[in-house]
Amino acid sequence: MTTTIARLTLFASALTMTFSSAIQAAPVEEMTSVESAPRPPQEINVNFFRNPSIGLEYRLGDFALHGGLYPTIISKDAGGSNETSWFLRAGLTYFLLGHSFYGQRPSEFYLSGSYVRGFNHGHQNGALTDVGYRWMVWSGLNLRIGVAALFERDRAVKINPTPGIGWSQSF
Repeated sequence: MTTTIARLTLFASALTMTFSSAIQAAPVEEMTSVESAPRPPQEINVNFFRNPSIGLEYRLGDFALHGGLYPTIISKDAGGSNETSWFLRAGLTYFLLGHSFYGQRPSEFYLSGSYVRGFNHGHQNGALTDVGYRWMVWSGLNLRIGVAALFERDRAVKINPTPGIGWSQSF
């Protein structure tokens, strides 16, 4: 019987030591507190020329919403001169594979999908997909080059280059 009591005493003290070590290693406050995740970077872009549009873009993390006017040359008039078609463009952009040159803000590839609404030359509702690269040149100055596909009902798909220039400010 003494051996049984000794074993129980030894088991109880080992259990108590293990339990007290677990409490010291992970206090209740740390286990129940909710740590806030770091806020993804935010950015406001003012786009001056064409890509994604002449307008504004708000970015949160890897995604951006954009809206503005989108000019493109996709047709010729009767005399053979290029005609500029104007669209209202609104959509979503996904940025990926960012990398930095010489310590600048990251330059990156992008994929974009947009709704477009034509203003002239008989253009109506459509969709525009765009893929390309945004190069952060200096401070907030960025240049974009890409290729877009314009989809409109009862019209052939139009593929054209999409250059752009803009200024972005992170906050």
